[in-house]
Amino acid sequence: GLAEFRPLSMEPGRKNMNSIRIFFVASLLFLGLGVRCEAAENQLEKWYTYWGLGISNIKHPEPFNGLLNLLEVFPGVTRTQLNIDLLGFYKPVNTKMMAGFVVNGAADRTEVEGEGSMQVNLYTYAASVQYFPKEIGKGLFCRGDFGIASANVSIDDEDQGSSDSGLGLLVGIGYAHPITPGTRLALNLNYASRSIEGDNWGTVGISLGGLF
Repeated sequence: GLAEFRPLSMEPGRKNMNSIRIFFVASLLFLGLGVRCEAAENQLEKWYTYWGLGISNIKHPEPFNGLLNLLEVFPGVTRTQLNIDLLGFYKPVNTKMMAGFVVNGAADRTEVEGEGSMQVNLYTYAASVQYFPKEIGKGLFCRGDFGIASANVSIDDEDQGSSDSGLGLLVGIGYAHPITPGTRLALNLNYASRSIEGDNWGTVGISLGGLF
């Protein structure tokens, strides 16, 4: 399976995730300021679109996972792990639940200063359901996705090949806050599992998204 890919032979470098941390802390502060303000009127829509971006913690199959964790402690090494939701389109089932389609992705990029880079991308193309105990787009919610998973590896930004299709599952919780009648911020905590070519990937993702 894809777990047979190994990092390039590289000299140790220094890791730095400050840009990701700054982005995420800023997002949390923005959401926190919004929650303290009185919520805008939440307008129920005929359909919704959702996009999100954040950070992730990816557990690769062994021994690949251990090799990456060892590599990132050396000086000059930068490791960035992202979580993303794309092309989310939902149709309300009732005032509390909506169903649709979303692409959930996770990326794990390792760069060694002056030597090169390697990136593993994971995708799930899924049917998705979101349930809001109060009403769609407002307050706490839970999410479930199930669909087709795949993986891709690139070295020095050159595609090294994609996997066969597998199965992907995602479960999560979140909080949505209307900032205008038709726009809501949504903070998500998700766990995704992907089974691809006999290997299993587990991903914990935290992201801030927009529900429109």
